[in-house]
Amino acid sequence: MELLAALRRRGYRFVTPTNSTYRIVLRRPDKRIGRDLRDVLGWSLPFCPGSIDEEVETLLARAGCLAAVDSGVKATVRVSEVQSQLFLHSAYPPDADAVFLGPDTYRFAEFLRSELPAASRPIDRILDVGAGAGVGGIIAARLTGASDVVLSDVNARGLHLASLNAAHAGTPVRTALGDSLEGLEGPFDLVIANPPFIADDGRTYADGGHDGTALSLRWASETLTRLSPDGRLLMYTGAPIVQGEDALREALARAASAHSMRFAYREIDPDIFGGELRRAAYAKVERIAAVGIVIGPARAIGAA
Repeated sequence: MELLAALRRRGYRFVTPTNSTYRIVLRRPDKRIGRDLRDVLGWSLPFCPGSIDEEVETLLARAGCLAAVDSGVKATVRVSEVQSQLFLHSAYPPDADAVFLGPDTYRFAEFLRSELPAASRPIDRILDVGAGAGVGGIIAARLTGASDVVLSDVNARGLHLASLNAAHAGTPVRTALGDSLEGLEGPFDLVIANPPFIADDGRTYADGGHDGTALSLRWASETLTRLSPDGRLLMYTGAPIVQGEDALREALARAASAHSMRFAYREIDPDIFGGELRRAAYAKVERIAAVGIVIGPARAIGAA
């Protein structure tokens, strides 16, 4: 908490790029050793003790967030800015259970900002499914003024960071550990989700099953039964496009119809993670689209 406050006072800013961009930038000669806070807490570069801001280095040490490496020490966390708010997340390179931000986080946050002002009823209760570092839930709470925000995730490490990020943002939240909604009391006025959507990846925040759509479909099915009468589901995810067809869109439309709800769907970015198409799991996929989905009663989301 003191670290985030200190970084805020210093005007710290960093936008997290994709891992492929990280790899390219870190090959540059000037990105071997950290010389400033953005190097250390953004690019995850090692640094020599005593070579960066003394207060920040002391706070990192007190928080147990420095690890010894061959070239000195390295921060075990990153700090990035999303919509003027600082968020703690895992250092680069990410491991299987890393809590990471990236371009999807920024698209998800912008999707929420574009959709939430259209709410036709007050939003008091929010559920963020697969909350990770808590970006979605914190931003949604800030946009709506919701008084009860629940961050749910399968990763205890993620929920710990999300709690710290929420406290720094001045957003009261509750956390729920688990991979289902069992034990969560509904209904919710708003459910938001940014499900993992990379096919058979193996990482907690990337693996979307054999074709990348499994968690998106499951989370939508589970959460639609937890909405209040005027509640909405806002989901940002990735959709594999095969021969021009979007099977995820069709499946979600059927799920909405089964609950007598209206369905709105749009492509936010037509082509993301193109490198994944080299993998066998995507042998028939021509592109992966970033999509935004809104499901709810007609009076809550307007024209489909």
